Amino acid sequence: MANTDKRKGGADVQDDLKGAARGVKDQIAEAADEAKTKGVDQMGGVSRAVHGAADQLGRELPQAAAYIHSVADKLESASSTLRERSVEDLVSDFNSFARRQPAAAFAGSVLAGFALSRFLKSSAPRPENRK
Repeated sequence: MANTDKRKGGADVQDDLKGAARGVKDQIAEAADEAKTKGVDQMGGVSRAVHGAADQLGRELPQAAAYIHSVADKLESASSTLRERSVEDLVSDFNSFARRQPAAAFAGSVLAGFALSRFLKSSAPRPENRK
């Protein structure tokens, strides 16, 4: 009888842990989706800014402006693609790429980590000046 109670208690703990893990996974997925949306919105803003810069440059250097518009168009295309895809699809694609090109995936991860740390550092609130 005591063994049966222990098994039931163990099963309850296991179920509680699984439920908590699902909740954490859902929160992470939601945060990742929000971050993706913000990133895509920023890419769209950068694309619009690049188009504006190309328009201004077009008065002086029309050939360079055409190239810059092309870059902005590619940014728009990338942001549209990212907007349409789920975070799970993006992670799956990255995993496939990492299996095919591990060195490139590692280098990209290092660069992304560096960029993220710089972004977080620059967006952190500044302490007040001390005398």
